[in-house]
Amino acid sequence: MKALLRERVRIMSAPAVLRRTIIAGLDQEDARLSIRRVRSSCRSLWVGSLGALAAAAVVLVAILVSGLGRQPTANGALESAVDDYLSAERNFVSTPVLRTETDLALALATEFGYPFVWDFSPLGLALAGARIDPQPDGRTIAYSFYRGRAGSILCINSRQRDFNIPPGGEIVHGVHFFRYKGVWVGVANYGSVFCYLVTRLTPTQMTPALIRSGPNIGN
Repeated sequence: MKALLRERVRIMSAPAVLRRTIIAGLDQEDARLSIRRVRSSCRSLWVGSLGALAAAAVVLVAILVSGLGRQPTANGALESAVDDYLSAERNFVSTPVLRTETDLALALATEFGYPFVWDFSPLGLALAGARIDPQPDGRTIAYSFYRGRAGSILCINSRQRDFNIPPGGEIVHGVHFFRYKGVWVGVANYGSVFCYLVTRLTPTQMTPALIRSGPNIGN
């Protein structure tokens, strides 16, 4: 057919205006088809996304329902405090020069401007060791470990300007207690310095020491 047309039909070049009009029309048609394909793809993606969102919502509801009635989830600071306590129970590494509460008080006063030393003698607990650890971010964390027949307490002091005490728990003589990982974490803050008391003793058992030490700390 093409050979016959070449033989029988005179071939003439199309005017430039006609060529531009045809090309513009083809471009518009291509654009329209492209938009249709994109809309179709978006519709499929949207439907798929709705399915994924629905599945995620089911999972989220399941998580929330399973969490009802549990203690508030502790933030990273409480998590770290509990891990430090469990490690201290196994083996607490003390700084040799911090042998007495007086040594500890002087070191804490130098570091934080106040001797954050608790008196746990009403609980039958005595200082077993202490240390002050510089952190890579420039902060300093002080640990003091107390032990006795009644149990043990790890006291952690650190300066944290971006930490907020989480809601919930119970407050005993100004100390917020949270139950987490089978132990209690008491949190008290004095300005930008936070004190963590981590122990297996209950807040009620801790009360005699809180009454005796609380008013002397932070005044």
